[in-house]
Amino acid sequence: MKFITYLESISGISIYPLMSLVIFASVFTYVLVSVIRADRKTITDIKRIPLD
Repeated sequence: MKFITYLESISGISIYPLMSLVIFASVFTYVLVSVIRADRKTITDIKRIPLD
């Protein structure tokens, strides 16, 4: 038996890929917005941490 046949037999299984896509997209969007809105001084300070 193939693994896909087990997944097809479960009712309502199609919502899980959609939920994972929404969670991934929201986290990715949050991180992207946070990076864009970050202050240049903060980024410079974080960039210099390994050198200090």
